[in-house]
Amino acid sequence: MDHHRITLDLSVEEAHALKGWLLQAGSDGTSALDDQHVKPTLVQLDSALNYVEGVSTVRRELEAAGFPTEAMSDDEVADLGRRISEAPLRRAAVAA
Repeated sequence: MDHHRITLDLSVEEAHALKGWLLQAGSDGTSALDDQHVKPTLVQLDSALNYVEGVSTVRRELEAAGFPTEAMSDDEVADLGRRISEAPLRRAAVAA
């Protein structure tokens, strides 16, 4: 049975709800983070949410700046966002 995989298709709202539910402390004070079988899945869910929300933010900012992104995949938007964020930006010194 270990070789079978289950893939869920969740909306962002559903994923946030699931994450919130998993992080709730049980009556014994423990959460999913305390379960070594559930913790990796929770980390994977959190990473997926961060990625989707990050891509949405970068896409929205690019569109607001007049850069069309509808023809770009999420991976392309994420890569462009990473390259932009890694660019060294320094303000020019202003003479007093």
